[in-house]
Amino acid sequence: MTSTKANPLSELPTAAAPPPTRRSVWTPKEKLVRVLWGVIAAPIWALLPAARPALIRAFGGKAGPGCRFARSVEVTIPWNVRCGARVTVNDGAILYALGPITIGDDTLIDRRVHLCAGTHDMTDSRFPLLKPPITIGERCLLGIDSYVGPFVEMGDDCRLAPRTSVFKSVESGSVLSGNPAKAAETPAGAAS
Repeated sequence: MTSTKANPLSELPTAAAPPPTRRSVWTPKEKLVRVLWGVIAAPIWALLPAARPALIRAFGGKAGPGCRFARSVEVTIPWNVRCGARVTVNDGAILYALGPITIGDDTLIDRRVHLCAGTHDMTDSRFPLLKPPITIGERCLLGIDSYVGPFVEMGDDCRLAPRTSVFKSVESGSVLSGNPAKAAETPAGAAS
């Protein structure tokens, strides 16, 4: 007599489809330059403060006259950094320049500020890398431990209070604080 019972193994779920193929967004030349930046430029950056703007320029970026970078500044992709004249980037700042970061003249990037010009497309299962720009205007002050996210454009004369997180573009003359950034309140009795 033959059994009409279904095979219990046929009811098991089938294996999941393999994940989508991922490819590097970096060309072989870019990979080589990134290695050179990490191996050759790192000791020069640490030992010769006056050479830091020249290193940015030597690796394809722009650093105007009078630019200063602290020793512990982290620059991910130097050829995507564009600094105007007299830009100061203080200790522990991160210029995560997967996409272009443009900083206007006379701007101060304070300690531990993070400029993040890179993200992933979360709507795509492959999570492709996106390299959106960040633009900081002239005469801006980014306070200690501030964060500026991808796609942000800040107009001239903007001020960020310490630990402010900016996720949207802001107009010239904005004074912001908080996470997410909002117009800062003026203390009572302060002149406008």
